[in-house]
Amino acid sequence: MINLLLFDLDGTLFDTAPGIANAFNNLMKEFGENPVDEKIITSFIGSGLKELLLNLDNKLAHRLGELSELEKGFHRYYSQNIVAESPLFPGVVEFLQEWPHKIAVVSNKSEHYVRELVYKSELRQFHWERLIGGNSLPTKKPHPEPLREVMTHAQVKPENCLMIGDGLADMVAAQQAGIKSVAVSFGYSHINELIRSGAHATIAHYKELSKVIRDLS
Repeated sequence: MINLLLFDLDGTLFDTAPGIANAFNNLMKEFGENPVDEKIITSFIGSGLKELLLNLDNKLAHRLGELSELEKGFHRYYSQNIVAESPLFPGVVEFLQEWPHKIAVVSNKSEHYVRELVYKSELRQFHWERLIGGNSLPTKKPHPEPLREVMTHAQVKPENCLMIGDGLADMVAAQQAGIKSVAVSFGYSHINELIRSGAHATIAHYKELSKVIRDLS
């Protein structure tokens, strides 16, 4: 029986792409660069600012020596509207109101952003076993340690745990931790890639998750 759900955050619980894209393009404007299409920015969510800059044909890509300053600029813009520009995906709250067991977040996003989004949104009404970000532990997804940390804390065995996410790192981490995974098709990765990476099931809306959990239990 599955009694612990591990959720990714970006592209799984929250649609954070608009806020990230706006913050990045405000940074581009500050440095006199043209805006970047949101789809391009979205494809690098979870990879970090450096990877995005390396793949852009603009002056900022040649200023990686100033990466810390660029990151400060990005976070300055991002933190201004993070909650307002990061809506929950449809059906999240309704599903969690019916779910009677344990839940946690395992994200590669900085922990302070994870906590801000959870505790300043409708998700604050739920009890979260752990809220783990990319800087909470020595390693992050796709390493399985963050998932194992939550399972240890919650005293739940791998066979009773389920990872829900939209990224390759989610599927790989779940596989290495010995737990099943569900890929969401409304996130920021191609669903076929997630299936090839080991997803045991997929959902297109949270109203489908309860049945998937029963089928995987």
